Amino acid sequence: MFLNEGRRNRTFTATKKPFLLKETTMLKNLAVMIWVALLFFVAGCNIKTPEIRGVVLDAETKQPVDNAWVTATLGIKTKTVAGDTYSYLSIDPPHTRTDKNGRFIIPSKKVDKPSFPVGFGTTVETFGVGVNTINDRGGSISLIQFLGKDKANVTVYVKPEERSESEYFSYLQSLYNYCLTGRFFVEVPAVEGQCDASELAYAIAKHERYFTKLKEPKTVDQETHYAGTLKRLAYLYKREGDYKKSLETFEKLRTFEARREVDLWSKEIENQIAEIEQLLHKRINK
Repeated sequence: MFLNEGRRNRTFTATKKPFLLKETTMLKNLAVMIWVALLFFVAGCNIKTPEIRGVVLDAETKQPVDNAWVTATLGIKTKTVAGDTYSYLSIDPPHTRTDKNGRFIIPSKKVDKPSFPVGFGTTVETFGVGVNTINDRGGSISLIQFLGKDKANVTVYVKPEERSESEYFSYLQSLYNYCLTGRFFVEVPAVEGQCDASELAYAIAKHERYFTKLKEPKTVDQETHYAGTLKRLAYLYKREGDYKKSLETFEKLRTFEARREVDLWSKEIENQIAEIEQLLHKRINK
């Protein structure tokens, strides 16, 4: 009797071990998952950029560059279940420009990382400062080695920029978009209030210089760029409040498009001409 009972107990015990092993394995796996989740959470919930104190110098003369436009951008890659995602964030305060000594300051900033499980691995792909001047000189510097530090002291040298005609046209498009929407790229958050008076004058000067170069367009691409530049310039003049120049530019665009028998913007041009004529009439009668 006791022998049979012992056998029954031994049989019962033997069948129970696999279940204990499974439970133990499951607990271990769960513990690992929790540890990994905590690791992602604790290992930096944000990215800290340093306070950037910089000076902009001309690469040839080594003299400070006054009123240069300074931007700082952080490029982030985040691993998600759906794949890698990329985002680009403006680090600089809006309208950052150099003073008469070529100096600028960009305060330190903390950028939150996506939390687990939305993102399970965030890395900084790019971080740096870019500088542009009204006379088409520019420069940039990578600051990725300064991430996590308190301060970064940098010197940015500017020199004539080399862009093809189509690249410069795209660059002007981004300036125009910034003045109308407050953003250079779709990914970068918009600047409240869009461009200020100085940046608007900057964008207009760049468009005028490019337009002068294309006075006699010879190819289809040049004609497209010529018309696009005229259209953007007309809207920029209107935003600036120079209705006379805006009206003249829209009329020039209408003539040019009629000559090449393109009516893509004809209704928009006529509406703008009518609206600006009313604005001029109101201004004269004030």
